[in-house]
Amino acid sequence: MSRRPPSATRRVLRPNETLGPLEAAAPLDRLDMPRNEAARTLPDGLVCHRILAPESRIEEIGGALRCREMVLDGGAIARIADGVRIDYRLSARGCHRLTALPADLRAGIVDLRDCLALERLPPGLSPAFLDLAGCTALARLPGDLALRGGRLDLRDCALIDALPERGTVAQLDIAGCGRIDRVPEGFRVTSWIDVAGSGLTALPAHLDGVGLRWRGVPVDARIAFRPHELGIGEILAERNAERRRVMLERFGFEAFMAAAAAEELDADHDPGGERRLLRVTLENDEPLVCVSVGCPSTERRYFLRVPPTMTTCHQAVAWTAGFDDPADYAPLVET
Repeated sequence: MSRRPPSATRRVLRPNETLGPLEAAAPLDRLDMPRNEAARTLPDGLVCHRILAPESRIEEIGGALRCREMVLDGGAIARIADGVRIDYRLSARGCHRLTALPADLRAGIVDLRDCLALERLPPGLSPAFLDLAGCTALARLPGDLALRGGRLDLRDCALIDALPERGTVAQLDIAGCGRIDRVPEGFRVTSWIDVAGSGLTALPAHLDGVGLRWRGVPVDARIAFRPHELGIGEILAERNAERRRVMLERFGFEAFMAAAAAEELDADHDPGGERRLLRVTLENDEPLVCVSVGCPSTERRYFLRVPPTMTTCHQAVAWTAGFDDPADYAPLVET
């Protein structure tokens, strides 16, 4: 369905309106129903170029509906049934109840970011752009998934343990995918790959020359895979603030504070032992301030980054617990 219907019209539904069968008999160019509270489904056989229904109460779509573009972001949709035809774009961002998609989904752009209940994808998908970021219930990708050179976003899909064996994308985001530890030989990336928190320890030979990112920040292989090779002087001399923050994260705050001879702003004790508030001045950026605390149950020590306005350990720890006023933070027992 690549062309608009010849006699197409636009229909705007108010929040308390529904679309009747007679209205749906003629093709529509555009159906606007943002935040619609009345409709729970769409009429059987509806043909529409664009369906824009963000934050609507539509729960299920079926009945051989045909459209080029469908936007359901933030809505109550739970199921898009087999027989529904979407040719160009499906966007269902933040549809937390969505569990089922049509078997023959042809859309070239499929945006399912933060669909928390989605556990599987239909077979036969071949989009250019597929966004699954935050789909935390999704455990695997279809074996026949065929990507067509755009982007695959799997950020924070912690259950997925494998990429497709074949396909090509320009951009690949597997940040937070700790179970993905390889890129198959037949899977190609032509521009960049975001590897933050993934299981990759190096790029395979067939991806030589591909750019690396760490949660959106361009990095090199040492920062991504060999942070132990970084030097304190190199980190302090890095002029790009975002890149320097990644270098600090990868190097480790505790090791950096020790090596950089951090200034001690405050020290005290709590049930976990000694607490220290430390600061290191950074060029072209706010100072790095961390509070060192101990866990009374495990005896482990932690370095927590806090705002540079913190002046005492108690104030810093209160901030990490969500208290703006340190006076309100007075735990009876800390664990």
